[in-house]
Amino acid sequence: MDSLSQILLGAALAEVTIGKKIGRSALVVGGALGTLPDLDVLVSYSDAVASFTYHRSWSHSVFILSFLSIPIAWILQKIYATHFAKRATLPSFRRWLCCTWLVLVTHPLLDGFTIYGTQLLWPLPHKPIAWGSIFIIDPLYTAPLLVGAIVAWTQRQRAHKAIVLALTVSTLYIGVSLVSQQHARKIAIKSLHDQQLNNQQVLIAPAPFSVLWRIVSLDDENYYEGFYSLLDKDQDIVFDTYPSNRSIIEAHASKWTVARLDWFTQGFISASPENERLLIHDLRMGVESSYVFRFDVGPIDDTDATTLSTLLPLRLNTQRMKALVKRVWNENTPIPIDG
Repeated sequence: MDSLSQILLGAALAEVTIGKKIGRSALVVGGALGTLPDLDVLVSYSDAVASFTYHRSWSHSVFILSFLSIPIAWILQKIYATHFAKRATLPSFRRWLCCTWLVLVTHPLLDGFTIYGTQLLWPLPHKPIAWGSIFIIDPLYTAPLLVGAIVAWTQRQRAHKAIVLALTVSTLYIGVSLVSQQHARKIAIKSLHDQQLNNQQVLIAPAPFSVLWRIVSLDDENYYEGFYSLLDKDQDIVFDTYPSNRSIIEAHASKWTVARLDWFTQGFISASPENERLLIHDLRMGVESSYVFRFDVGPIDDTDATTLSTLLPLRLNTQRMKALVKRVWNENTPIPIDG
């Protein structure tokens, strides 16, 4: 999720666990801890695919964060005991540990509900978690936490109730997004089956507010993209077909960058030769013709495992983006590729 959501979630959890002991400074402590796992973006890698796939790995591991919560809780307890010793009561180490652990561990768990891919079980060789029920920036999730934080900061007598309510509403929204996603999956699987398309490897990715869903299905050499809105009356999804060039991907499987992307995305990539270069597209984020993550992994005839990759700039198809906004409430809206 975006940094603001993570900061607000951390602030809310800190307020619930230690707010009555240390006042509004709990919001500051929780907000700072809530953004801590994302500091891995400060670690630079020479290769673009490495930067892309090592983000949300070691710094988002529930094992690493659980271990780090112990010394961080101890440091925070010592700081408050030294500088705020005049307070009648300060949180015990157990309460500090509960706060620190909850804030740190819920960060990657929240990230897991997006489609990016979070390696919760690092260093175990488990594929990244990407439940993908909420968009990476979703105001409907963030807004309750923001309101709760403002009330908790300005009206201390209502702080606890406001934060509990905010956490309840935001958590319920995640639950609703999961139900919405499963409904969209059911419709998508039926449509794929009726059209005799592969319905075994299917991605259901959200647009903002988890109302419009993008469906991607893979087979041997093609992928199929379609859209379904919860407001649609017609439940027959129209799919467009595009070449994935899976044979090219497999021919370059010896390249670390290609194999790593294939693993990280769980196969949801496509390849395209362009100016004698091999480009790999992450099919999970963005839409056809406007993918967020596209990589140049070297010359098309190069299978050297050590060849470095570069991240290509986003080519935003504004005409298609505008059509997708209309598609939320109008199922007959054409969604062009060119333009």
